[in-house]
Amino acid sequence: MVKDAHLFAAAMSEVKPLKGRKPASRAKTVIPRPKAEGPSRPHKRSLAGLGMTKEPELSADDQNFDRDTSRALSRGKLVPQASLDLHGMTLAAAERAVAAFLEHATTRDLRVVLIVTGKGLRLEGGRMLGGRIRAEFVGWLNRADNRHRVRAVRAAHPRHGGGGAFYVLLRRRSSASNRSLRATPQR
Repeated sequence: MVKDAHLFAAAMSEVKPLKGRKPASRAKTVIPRPKAEGPSRPHKRSLAGLGMTKEPELSADDQNFDRDTSRALSRGKLVPQASLDLHGMTLAAAERAVAAFLEHATTRDLRVVLIVTGKGLRLEGGRMLGGRIRAEFVGWLNRADNRHRVRAVRAAHPRHGGGGAFYVLLRRRSSASNRSLRATPQR
């Protein structure tokens, strides 16, 4: 998207208005809103088709962070044990990278990792363009192949990327799975 914007700006840099013609005035388009029947609540649905995306719905899994870990993360004091930067990746490549990263981090028995999704491009007026990886990220964590590895997720401290990054608390490998990795004695 950013590349397209740069190409368009470069193509339009030498455009000049025709002589003797005034630019047409543009009337503001007013879109009537239907009246709400109940209490007003913001909609949290994807607007990806319009180039805008929703805020990721971080579940109330913050309670899964123990108090000390939560406090250290909120103050930016806890350094993640590993990080993954998804900038510049396609959605499919980013999804595969997240799955591989979580698998690798779990086998190394890491507890807190940082995944940088990026915030997307903010246009004038506050509208978001892009940010599709960020919008899909929490859904990827909830998929069956990742869910058993993830205990909780929350937005990162500004020191670690703020709204464009997430701390992921990984589950510890169970002692049963650790035992299955060891050689079992034969009887």
